[in-house]
Amino acid sequence: MCLRLDCDFAKEFAKGRFFFGVANAPYLCEGGYNVPGGPYNNYGYYERDGRVPRSGETNGFWTRFREHVSLAASLGMDVFRMGLDWSRVQPAATLAIGPAPRWDERALDHYAEIVGAVRDYGLEPIITLHHFTHPAWLGEQMWLSDEAVDLLIAYELRVVEEVNNRLVASGRSVIRHFITFNELNLIPQIYYLGVLRDKRDKENVMRVSPAYDNVLRAHIAVYDGLYDLFERKSWGPLQVGFGTASAVEYDYDRLFLDFVRLRSFGVSQDEVDSAIRELRDVWASRMERLTRTKLTDEQYEAYVGQAAEAQRVVQVERFTKALSALYSSPREHKLDYISVNVYEPLGRAKSKGVAAAFPKWWEFGADPEVYYAFIHAYNDANRGLPVYMGENSLAYRQPIGGIAEERPDGWDRDRFLRSRLMTVVRCMIEGVPVRGFIYWSLVDDFEWEAGFEPRLGLYNYDYVNQTIRAVDARGYAAGETYAMLAAALRSGDKERISRVFTKVRFGGGREP
Repeated sequence: MCLRLDCDFAKEFAKGRFFFGVANAPYLCEGGYNVPGGPYNNYGYYERDGRVPRSGETNGFWTRFREHVSLAASLGMDVFRMGLDWSRVQPAATLAIGPAPRWDERALDHYAEIVGAVRDYGLEPIITLHHFTHPAWLGEQMWLSDEAVDLLIAYELRVVEEVNNRLVASGRSVIRHFITFNELNLIPQIYYLGVLRDKRDKENVMRVSPAYDNVLRAHIAVYDGLYDLFERKSWGPLQVGFGTASAVEYDYDRLFLDFVRLRSFGVSQDEVDSAIRELRDVWASRMERLTRTKLTDEQYEAYVGQAAEAQRVVQVERFTKALSALYSSPREHKLDYISVNVYEPLGRAKSKGVAAAFPKWWEFGADPEVYYAFIHAYNDANRGLPVYMGENSLAYRQPIGGIAEERPDGWDRDRFLRSRLMTVVRCMIEGVPVRGFIYWSLVDDFEWEAGFEPRLGLYNYDYVNQTIRAVDARGYAAGETYAMLAAALRSGDKERISRVFTKVRFGGGREP
């Protein structure tokens, strides 16, 4: 693609209206979960039963956070996304269901120390308050329990206050940017439709909508509660939203972004069903064009069936608690930004719904036209919210102690970074208010059910020697490349941007 720049576009970066960043998540990087001394989370049950690998020490962020944060700062990043983990702050001593334990003041102090280091290195913290896991004392699943969800709401509000109080006491600025749920749309799917579902439970599908109801009402309650907290404490402005994982089916993806904005769209409670139908049609129109060009006839038929199935499984009329919370709230708005993670949104259609055939992490497509279509799809009927590309990543396959394999599609991380950022530029020129780009992740980490084999880091982690290497898993200076691309865009210099993006093979990551 030829990059054509105009003056207005260049100013978007020069004014500092756009952020670049990196990210991680507690269970995936902190280490020390589900072992004697804890903390134990719900994934401990899956580790015990062999449904997921054991996470162990992963990349040691909990104790070596300064090494990670300083590395991010050395790249000239603007933001550092991390989590405050409920399982660590209110820890279970064993892998068992029980009453809520006491809060761990030392864990709160330590999280404040980590966030303080992020601040000290000149980075803005973006804080994820729930990243798929919850404390083991709540059992394997909690999303159908009103009491458990009430405890989650209370946790998210209290942990923000506790950590911000400590930051203020240390003379630092408070955290202002929050993600209530990482990939909110995936949470019920993981536990009731995905690899972690109880295969003995014949009623799993019927549990999806009630679980979404609880997740959505929790987001609404936390959104309102954070605004109340910041007003009470006079902490100034803040941003609150949730992350969305891309999926081609509307009812597994954008539905939830639309749902929480119904009031801000001017939709009355009596008009919810018709408004959702209209918004679904807008999404489906764009996805029709995409799927017709990117899928085989057989895959396209699978997509059509899956979209219809998603609409049957996710029943908005059953979101009774969330609708009540939304329309009884004193605040009309429930979302300050749209944060989206585009990985492999066509994967379900490509595999025709066969779980065993779903692309592996290192097989996820990197097609820029798919990325482009989804950025525009999130902006259709957006009505002014900034769009953040919240996770962007390319995986290699590398076992611990082994050599990273070339990807089946031949892509490398340098090409990926250039392609993704060029596509963002293209969308911005066309009017999409993209205001941020975060790469997942800074350093290789533990990746859920796939364990350690997928290597997504800008920097490769040597699990044998417990060290961060200076290059990525395939030997590219991907961190330097990302820094160089970001610096070129920030410069506002069209010649520099064009030179860096179009004329260089970035194996060494240095600007010409």
